[in-house]
Amino acid sequence: MNFHFFVGNDNGNSEHDLIIDGRWIAQPNVNCAVDELPWSEEQQPESFVKQLQEQLVVTIDSPAARPGMYYIGQFALESGELLDNLQIGIDLKSDMDLPVVNTLAQIAAVAVQKAYEESNHIAEQIEVEADMATALPVTQHTDETSAKFERRFTSSPHHVTVHLGTRRVAVRITFPFVKAVPEATPVIFTLQKDEDGKWRDGDIFQQFAASYGMDKKFNGSYFKDKRILHVDIGDGSTEYPITEGNKFLRQFVHGSHHGAGYAIEEALDDFNRLIHLPNSPRQFFSDVLKNPHHKYYARAIKTVKRPLESQVKQIVQHVKRQLTKSRNEVDLICVYGGGSILMRSSLYPHLHELCKERELQLLYIPDAYAVQMNAMGLNAFVRGKIYEGLKSKAMQTV
Repeated sequence: MNFHFFVGNDNGNSEHDLIIDGRWIAQPNVNCAVDELPWSEEQQPESFVKQLQEQLVVTIDSPAARPGMYYIGQFALESGELLDNLQIGIDLKSDMDLPVVNTLAQIAAVAVQKAYEESNHIAEQIEVEADMATALPVTQHTDETSAKFERRFTSSPHHVTVHLGTRRVAVRITFPFVKAVPEATPVIFTLQKDEDGKWRDGDIFQQFAASYGMDKKFNGSYFKDKRILHVDIGDGSTEYPITEGNKFLRQFVHGSHHGAGYAIEEALDDFNRLIHLPNSPRQFFSDVLKNPHHKYYARAIKTVKRPLESQVKQIVQHVKRQLTKSRNEVDLICVYGGGSILMRSSLYPHLHELCKERELQLLYIPDAYAVQMNAMGLNAFVRGKIYEGLKSKAMQTV
């Protein structure tokens, strides 16, 4: 079977968020290399397909990454095996195998699911051609690193075996064109348009519109010519680019090594001590913090509160630095990213006061959308005319 996919791929330090062929996928951005399959008893391969992302085991054969068998995402996190993850503030994403392996695995998994949905049987071989937009942190994004990251996908085909119990599905993936952009910049597309190309509206803007006495029919057309200071708070970095309309203003490129992950790293030993574990991975702590019903939630919040406040102070200082550099010529500050959820109670008052002082508006993206903003923007970008033009130009020079 043959498929063509559009892929919006946000490889975060903590979470891997992708939109593949219109399907939303969110998984912990971890994997582990293993020597054998985890299943000993015979299971029907069909039973794996629906929840494949939660029990994803693949074998990778690609020049872009170390070949071998891997548990991916949630399955790796729950396996008890030695995890490979992105070391915040240390690893260059363009050099790491992890983003490549996890991206290939997730694309292959969607191909297996789509083939089953269309034919009602497990395919033996699948060919996938993928157009992909992905991102690198502003602090790591240069012409050289972005080209290097793109080549890891485009330079040759990748062979992925997806294991459905003892049944194997061979998926061959090729990328005719990939574009790696600075993180946060795709969000300008998310703010303006929805997945159908219409002006975005709804509860994502509800608090913002109410705060500034906007019309109830408020939609994304408001942002089409606005100058926006983005504050994209991740695990390992925060990006502060300034955009104007659909343009990324290169003179205001700025990012810092601050984020929720640093607070979590600092609090991790105390957290492990309180729950009587010798160690547990950062992603486990992150999962607990996302779940108010988890039995360890109160202890997690207690241990992370002080380190988070330290990160908030640093982020506010970097926001002020960007405002000073731009002479306050910004219409609004837009805050999002996984870290923005944890920091909201502490960060929102600081930024609200700053915006009043400097005559700006504050759009603090609701929790339900905060993590998705980059992936949604990358998905809009890969399907749009700018990507199409870049691809066409690149193909002419080949």
